[in-house]
Amino acid sequence: MIVKNRLNNFPISPVKLTNEFSNKAFHGKIFTLFASSETCVYTFSKRHSPHYDFCFCFFKDDEGQWYLEIDSMKNVRKWVISQAKNPKVVFNLYKTWKKDWEKYLKLAKKLDKKDLSKISDKELYKLFEEFYLQYLLVGSTAYMTDSFMSTGAEDWLESLILKELPDNANKMDFVRDLTSPVHLSFILEAEYKLLKIALKVLTKFPNKLPSLNNLKKNYPEVYRDLKRYENNFHWINNNYYNVHYIDVNEVYEKITKIINEAEKNKNTLKRLLDEKESELENVKNKRKKLIESLPLSDFMKNVLDIAMLFSKWKDIRKSGVLIGMCYFDMFLEEISKRVKYTKKQLTFTIFDEIKGILLDKKDMKKEISKRQKKCFFAVTTKGYYIVSGEGAQKYFKYSQSEDNKNVTEIRGVVASTGHARGRVRIIKKTHEMKDFKNGEILVTNQTTPEFVSIMKKAAAIITEQGGITSHAAVISRELGIPCIIGTKNAASVLINGETVEVDCEKGIIRRER
Repeated sequence: MIVKNRLNNFPISPVKLTNEFSNKAFHGKIFTLFASSETCVYTFSKRHSPHYDFCFCFFKDDEGQWYLEIDSMKNVRKWVISQAKNPKVVFNLYKTWKKDWEKYLKLAKKLDKKDLSKISDKELYKLFEEFYLQYLLVGSTAYMTDSFMSTGAEDWLESLILKELPDNANKMDFVRDLTSPVHLSFILEAEYKLLKIALKVLTKFPNKLPSLNNLKKNYPEVYRDLKRYENNFHWINNNYYNVHYIDVNEVYEKITKIINEAEKNKNTLKRLLDEKESELENVKNKRKKLIESLPLSDFMKNVLDIAMLFSKWKDIRKSGVLIGMCYFDMFLEEISKRVKYTKKQLTFTIFDEIKGILLDKKDMKKEISKRQKKCFFAVTTKGYYIVSGEGAQKYFKYSQSEDNKNVTEIRGVVASTGHARGRVRIIKKTHEMKDFKNGEILVTNQTTPEFVSIMKKAAAIITEQGGITSHAAVISRELGIPCIIGTKNAASVLINGETVEVDCEKGIIRRER
């Protein structure tokens, strides 16, 4: 299921319609963005119908502007909704997918113990191929969950729910409660595990924390907890561009910080743990009571159950992406030691080219040099197309932003209610997060797990993509921060530093001139 059919061309006509497509912006690398495009379209199409027909990406300056064709997305959603009469079909797809997920995790653990430097080039390629294929399989049907994203000025799921709700001043609150996730996301799970370890450490050492070496030598049971966290979450700060391995030293630093922030008070840590444990249970109970009290049809109840499944499924899939980035980096690092390419240069290739580079010593340096400047690629159900340098320009001319100087307000879908006013801070690349200040308005294409730390500082959150069950919507509601999603163009219209009013009752962002 690895795409190996390189197409001779990709039509210009769909590229001219970028404003009508679902768009995501990524700080990333060609290798990683292509891999996710491959699994989202090509691998998905081999495992399920309906599926997405094609996607394409403009890549320049380590940033990818990625587009997915909306009509096929709507067709996938239409099929999913049609299954609400008998949702077992969708839930069985998830169960089948979980088998691939378990294989993926086992393979990752196997790689943790493997010394790649001691195997031959052929063995290295075969092992990389095995992992890459498993990465594709744990994407594939899991990308069905993206069909639940908003594709217009209104969120389709919100509109569907509202049709069945009685006229009531609390209607929108009902929608939020009905669509709030009832599972613990991997980010929240990691935070919860850290808190538990911190409480255990503080209970054992109430006066003075030992050094890590002392802990390892004299308190092996506590040290094992730290190592277990490292093994389970070392990948959690990764993204499509950066790979950051969290080792046991950093785990202990995080725990020390938690203890110090709690002023070494066990009761404070216990309270935080109790709050996290009860919060999810309260959401579950509130949602259950609401469903029982509202006159919802069985069809709508099943749609909501599928939405909850998709929220969980998408979260697991995203964790799989972060895990994958770690091992892609590991393989490319080892390959770079055996060929006349740096690891950075190899990130401008795709997997279909790795065999030629590693085993046949193919020279791609000129092509890589052109891709570093500009690259366009597309993945379809039949193969892929990739072009660089001047050859990519005929596509890039349709990626240019429109003149947005005269736009005075932007509309989107309300994800979390409230009002805010503040200075805009646009985040397109991960290194820009360090500049984010308390009280600023976070504006981005979409939020992902690494955004959580700055989301907590934001006066309001604005995204171009997403639905009412998206990452931005869920986290903003958890934090109680006003949020508007699905604006399509906020990051290209707004300017860093300008002041805006965010009206999260009407879903409007107003520019102050």
